[in-house]
Amino acid sequence: MERAEALAQPMRVLLQAHPALVSLLEERGIHCGECFIADRETLAEVATMHRVDLDELLAEWARREALSRAD
Repeated sequence: MERAEALAQPMRVLLQAHPALVSLLEERGIHCGECFIADRETLAEVATMHRVDLDELLAEWARREALSRAD
């Protein structure tokens, strides 16, 4: 998924389509699946609110997505 596309999607959409992102966030104590605002909030907003470096988060997500496709 392209960066711009990922950043434009509401969290709920991303979480439903990308289990690797769910686990990545949960490892950092971020439980967006349980949050009522996930229908409106973006990944960039989540990163800002939880003080997570967005570029690092995206890089790790891409790495995990690549690994899951390789399986």
